[in-house]
Amino acid sequence: MSGSPKFSEAEIAEWKQKILEAERQRRAEIEAQRRKEAQEQERQRQLEESRYQTQIRVQRLLSDINWQWANFYVQEAVALQSRCENQLEAIAQADSETKLLAISEELIKIEQAMQAALQRKRRDEAEKQRRKDIERQQFELQELERRVAQIPETESLKFDAAGRQQLQRILQTLRQAISSGDPIAVRRPLTEATALVQKHLRQIVQRQSNSRHSQAQANRQLTELKIILTGLKADPVVMQWQAAAVTEIETQINTVQQAITNGQSQQVISQLTEISQQQETILETANAAQLQADKRDYIADSISQTLQEMGFNITFHQPEHPEHPATSIILGATTNTGKGVSVSIPIAGQVFYDVDGYVKHSVTTVDGNTSAVCDEAEQMLTEMHDVLEDKFGVKMGEVLWQGKDPKRVLRKAENLPTQKRSRSRSI
Repeated sequence: MSGSPKFSEAEIAEWKQKILEAERQRRAEIEAQRRKEAQEQERQRQLEESRYQTQIRVQRLLSDINWQWANFYVQEAVALQSRCENQLEAIAQADSETKLLAISEELIKIEQAMQAALQRKRRDEAEKQRRKDIERQQFELQELERRVAQIPETESLKFDAAGRQQLQRILQTLRQAISSGDPIAVRRPLTEATALVQKHLRQIVQRQSNSRHSQAQANRQLTELKIILTGLKADPVVMQWQAAAVTEIETQINTVQQAITNGQSQQVISQLTEISQQQETILETANAAQLQADKRDYIADSISQTLQEMGFNITFHQPEHPEHPATSIILGATTNTGKGVSVSIPIAGQVFYDVDGYVKHSVTTVDGNTSAVCDEAEQMLTEMHDVLEDKFGVKMGEVLWQGKDPKRVLRKAENLPTQKRSRSRSI
């Protein structure tokens, strides 16, 4: 091959550009449909998993009600059981995560109602046993302590640490008052303790509810992200050009999921939104890269066809680095007379040529410098450029090489001086 690579600018005609863009749009629609189908399948799987978990919760509630049946009033036990059974029917008919979430909230209310019903019967039965004020007050103290004890210490400290410390002090004062045996002395600390317990429980219930809502919101966003991730992985164009970005999203999702598991739902909600917004960038980048690759392939195919029409035989036509989608396409062609040309078409930038078997010589320019001349090869490449533009809409720039005189006028091939052929990369 000759001494220096040839190169020129490649530009696709506006009409062909529109055709390529339309084809990319058509393919993008197909790819979007593929993502949509993958996302819908994942959404249905997630829905069925949520339905299954909610059914398990109902069955556990029913089991708890049956186990503690004797500790309820019969009418309340029947009502609780009926409410649970109604949820089973609602679960079967639920067709969205939102409806399942509403059912979950109802199950929380049933759990609270069950605890309230248990407390009511305990209190009523105890009241039958306590006729004197001091006995009633003792029971109230025990009930307050029971209500406080029902809340795990970790939850209490997490949601109302100051309230818990204040409660410990007033309960200790109440115990001392009851031990004195004077019901009048018990009334005030008992009233204060009751109010503080109720306030403490309200604080915890409210903050637990806020935490649940935050966790539910985070889980919904996380679920949607997983669905989006499944769709991206199902898109071959995305995985060809943006596999690293998809992997990064998957890593971020796993990190956020661990944070939600650790009770940090509120802190990651904004991060979930940011991750979700990355999808559009990934899709735009992948489609833009694929369009560039389509242009490269079209130019390569056009050059290959043109060379064949000019009497060349294509010896190779392949990616330079098959493992990289943005690699150049390289092709080689020879004639029966021993002339050859190899072409490198990048995804963007200049097209390079290397010719062999063409006459090459040097001439002295008007300024006294030496200029490389290879009119025969230049004319062949210029002819190929004309065909590319006329037939395929590919506009190629002037054929250039190192040492070429920019003011030189191309001579016709039949006027080229006869000279011994030599292999050189200059043209």
